[in-house]
Amino acid sequence: MNRIYVEVFKNKTIKMKNHLIFPFLLFIFLACNRNQTDLNVGTLHAESDAFYEVVPKDAIVERMGVNFQFTEGPAWYGDGFLLFSDIPANRIYMMKGRNFEVFREPSGNSNGLIVTRDGTVIACEHGSRSITGFSREGALQTIADRFKGARFNSPNDLCISSSGVIYFTDPPYGLPQGNDDPSREIDFNGVFMIKDGEVMLIDSTLSWPNGIALSSEEDYLYVANFEPAGPNGASRDVFWLRYMLDEKGEATGKSRFFTAPDPSLKGGPDGMRVDRNGNLFVTGPGGVLIIDPDGKYLGRIELPESPTNLAFGPREKELYITARSTVLKVNLK
Repeated sequence: MNRIYVEVFKNKTIKMKNHLIFPFLLFIFLACNRNQTDLNVGTLHAESDAFYEVVPKDAIVERMGVNFQFTEGPAWYGDGFLLFSDIPANRIYMMKGRNFEVFREPSGNSNGLIVTRDGTVIACEHGSRSITGFSREGALQTIADRFKGARFNSPNDLCISSSGVIYFTDPPYGLPQGNDDPSREIDFNGVFMIKDGEVMLIDSTLSWPNGIALSSEEDYLYVANFEPAGPNGASRDVFWLRYMLDEKGEATGKSRFFTAPDPSLKGGPDGMRVDRNGNLFVTGPGGVLIIDPDGKYLGRIELPESPTNLAFGPREKELYITARSTVLKVNLK
């Protein structure tokens, strides 16, 4: 099998596998032949006027890229491009405008991504069941892959504080048989932190922890959780938790912050971001839900596919959304 060697920072030619040529050409065709549907593929649902203080009334949802396998983990890179994972394709892509190139392959079936100030891309890898760092020079290191000697399940999403503390979730989505996978070594789905090289447990009681984000002041940590449907046809319980953090960045307590208003809608709790004003943008039932810092539901952005994760562009003027086979963009206030 031919491999793609990508050296983004060395200005070398990027080679693509032959089977990527057709999807790439199809993307170019779609980008050059957009109709009105492609220009706006979303619908705004405001629950209060405060929604339009975050999202303009005339905001449109644009398709930026199509025909990926399963997109996740968008993160804005400081040099001016978006990174995102395509988990089953085992790649991290970079997007400049509407141009896509392979940034890293293989990617360890990466999921959530963050970019540090020095340009290191930190990834949750399903394939290696670890948290890794990929430097600007192309060096790859394992940051953490075990808790008390046991391998992680499949690190899913992560965030990082200004002091360098990494917080991440570890559900079993990347294991072939999920919770029943014979290779599983940790018997709970945890929320963890990495501080000064040490892996510390925050919570072992959640059923399916997924998206994770810090508040704008870094005094709270938000985690999305998914509870399976209850007995006798009871509706599923989709909620977001808020952990109180002390001055050391360690959790001192938690509470239920927000519950999905209509869990029957398509989609589930996944990635999230918090803007500078403390508003939460979360992927959940019905699209991208927006919640103010007090837990008030402002409204949602309905999308053609269920979203998986989010990232802000420079100065929070754009919201980039990964949604299964698609990458989307919405302009913000």
